[in-house]
Amino acid sequence: MSIISNFKFPTFKHLSFLQKIVLTQFRNFAMQSFAFDAPVVGITGANGVGKTNLLDAIYYLCYTKSYFQSREINNVQHGTNGLRVEGHFLPEEIITCIWRDGKKTIEHNQTPYEKITEHIGKYSAVMIAPDDIELINEGSELRRKFIDGLLSQSDRQYLEALLLYQKYLAQRNAYLRQVSVTNVRHDLLDIYDEQLAKNGAYLIAKREELANIIPEWVQGYYATLSAGAELTGIVYKRCSSPEQLYALLQQSRRRDIEYKRTLSGPHTEDWLFNIAGNPLKAHASQGQKKSFLISLKLAHLRWLQSLGRKPFLLLDDIFEKLDRKRLLNLFDMLQQFSLSQIFMTHTSETDLAATIKSYYERVQVIAL
Repeated sequence: MSIISNFKFPTFKHLSFLQKIVLTQFRNFAMQSFAFDAPVVGITGANGVGKTNLLDAIYYLCYTKSYFQSREINNVQHGTNGLRVEGHFLPEEIITCIWRDGKKTIEHNQTPYEKITEHIGKYSAVMIAPDDIELINEGSELRRKFIDGLLSQSDRQYLEALLLYQKYLAQRNAYLRQVSVTNVRHDLLDIYDEQLAKNGAYLIAKREELANIIPEWVQGYYATLSAGAELTGIVYKRCSSPEQLYALLQQSRRRDIEYKRTLSGPHTEDWLFNIAGNPLKAHASQGQKKSFLISLKLAHLRWLQSLGRKPFLLLDDIFEKLDRKRLLNLFDMLQQFSLSQIFMTHTSETDLAATIKSYYERVQVIAL
């Protein structure tokens, strides 16, 4: 471990600071702790030593889940039956995430939360990683998940409405799968539809609010990052207005019964990414896609900042994935944000230090 420049702890009245993380049976870490004492932390080492895993552990502390792995068992070190991620935040808070034998517990200062949703929103983090390209190249589910995550981080009511919507959707679909066409209980489906409409209407309303803000932000960052003249676009393809969601579910019922699943609703929506009026997936170069994705994440940072949040920024492998011009443009733009801490990975300590020395005076480097 090396430290570039001396560091004095900042005033923590308006931000969080991760002072220490302890990993037990998390991915490739059997039992290891890391101390952080600077606002910018570089994590260096060869590929495969765990740099990304350490970043993901920080993300896990903020959202009680992995950025990269949807199945919890994939976060557990091979041959073990559980994991523990413990974070020491200044001022004087300890967050502990425990997953063992299929059960997850989140503790605040050694006291378990009654519900995990109590923790969401306490800390914010934005990850920029190579895997983000899937937001463009894959299906609508990933884009909905990204938007849901962004809104859930800033609005607990949105998170609660989303969880309830998913609960009633699963129950409705389970019922449709098991019931025969001739024995459908429409009174039961009416109850499901009422709950889906109630919670889904809130989701649509908040997604619409975001859709009126974020495209302009993304375009502004894209123009600066790429120095390109192309116009980007983000279009929210909603299923219906909030007021018409119940009617939509009613109208779709006959088809739902036939196909044995719920075919309409917020869970089917998409966010269309465009460049020069054409689908980004098919018409953008790799450089244009990278610029768009980073612009989208910068808009995420701006959204959180507009809500008074100071997130942790996690930069995974950007030195290898971005050309020099875009990389320097990114660090230029990051100067406008108020962040709790920045963590970044790179294979070369020398290159990391040389690249960011003109942007940050106090940098800690941890070599794995």
